[in-house]
Amino acid sequence: MFPNKIKLITFDATNTLLKFCTTPWEYYSKVASENGYKVSEDVIKDQFYKSYRVFSQEYPNFGRETIHWDNWWRRIVHATFNDQIRDTAAINRIATALIEDYKTPKCWCHAKGSLELLRYLKKHGVTLGVISNFDPRLHEILHKMCVHSYFKFVLTSYEAGYSKPDRRIFESAVKLSSAPVLPHECLHIGDDFKKDFEGAKGAGWHGILVRDNKSSLEQLNPKYQCLNLIELKGRFHSEKMFL
Repeated sequence: MFPNKIKLITFDATNTLLKFCTTPWEYYSKVASENGYKVSEDVIKDQFYKSYRVFSQEYPNFGRETIHWDNWWRRIVHATFNDQIRDTAAINRIATALIEDYKTPKCWCHAKGSLELLRYLKKHGVTLGVISNFDPRLHEILHKMCVHSYFKFVLTSYEAGYSKPDRRIFESAVKLSSAPVLPHECLHIGDDFKKDFEGAKGAGWHGILVRDNKSSLEQLNPKYQCLNLIELKGRFHSEKMFL
């Protein structure tokens, strides 16, 4: 797959290592219902995306330089429900429940083939890490999903101060690996073409894109993409790229 032996492999978190058990709007609707409010999932989806885009532009990287990440998410929840729920205290309760629940397996499940791939790579002595545009909850999430121990480091954009595709977050990952490794010996695996694949390439790394639907990636050479991590493990094994 690659001309050089790979010594460091990093993963994106959401939609690569982990998947949502249900869509955010489904879960938001569920928590609202548990607090006595019926809100359409379609309405939540529309308002969630709008508020997420607005706050990501106004307060980048989960508000790292301006507001605490917890307050950033609270504002997202308020903007999502403001037109449907007039009780501010109720929205605060919903926000608290959502922030806490999204630390747990209530909301997350392992992506197909993730555990098998992590075990395989660990067995072959590859240094593993996580690079994710995420807030600090990711450490707790990975612990509760029983995968944190596979990684030498977990680097979130919030902690790094840079978000993918900024090459500096990839450079920070090399330093955290605590191993003599060059960019061309590094591989990043993710689901976002710009943030993960182009970000990795811009840092001199290799990149692999994991997407459920390859038809949307016709511009990308098939060797740089796969449908899931089971397929990717098979390719690693057949090409003996860590020997």
